[in-house]
Amino acid sequence: MSLDTMTVHIPREIYQRVARQARQMDKALDEWTRELIETALLARERVHPQTTAEVLQAAGRVRPLSESLRHKIIPGVTLDEVRAALTQAAGPSLSEIISEQRGPTL
Repeated sequence: MSLDTMTVHIPREIYQRVARQARQMDKALDEWTRELIETALLARERVHPQTTAEVLQAAGRVRPLSESLRHKIIPGVTLDEVRAALTQAAGPSLSEIISEQRGPTL
């Protein structure tokens, strides 16, 4: 594992708290600081999802495609092509089809 160096200027009180916790944990200051940063990053990533899909999943608005729907996917066909085909067919809109496939929301 390659390690990079970072210099962070923090108030003395924060430094003393981190140093005190490192001693209590019987860890080197840099090791404990690295663990604190990693923990904070993971917690933030869970609370602040990075992609639209993650936001929707976190809100319970997206679920995986069923196996029957997955088999209907045609490789190489774009969403625009599907929309155009549905428009020409004069059937229900793509949104209506998706809503019907999803079923009732929780």
